[in-house]
Amino acid sequence: MSIDANLATEYSMGVAGFALVTATTLTTGPFVAITTIAPTTFTSITGNNITGTWPSVTIPAGITLPGPIQSFQLTGGQVIAFNGVINS
Repeated sequence: MSIDANLATEYSMGVAGFALVTATTLTTGPFVAITTIAPTTFTSITGNNITGTWPSVTIPAGITLPGPIQSFQLTGGQVIAFNGVINS
């Protein structure tokens, strides 16, 4: 396996760290995943190939949203955001 592939795997598994997010202000990444730890609603989520209307959807605790996430904003709830490097 190449060094680049190893690094990609490590970043996808959260090797770059993570943060607890409870604020309703815009949080900027990049992130490789967001895991809800309480019922959560999002004002917005932006990233490569991420679409949809989010404010009316409550995501239960324990759900992981993987993907190349550039930023997100909570309406309410709590998440763990996993830092990453996103190459598009």
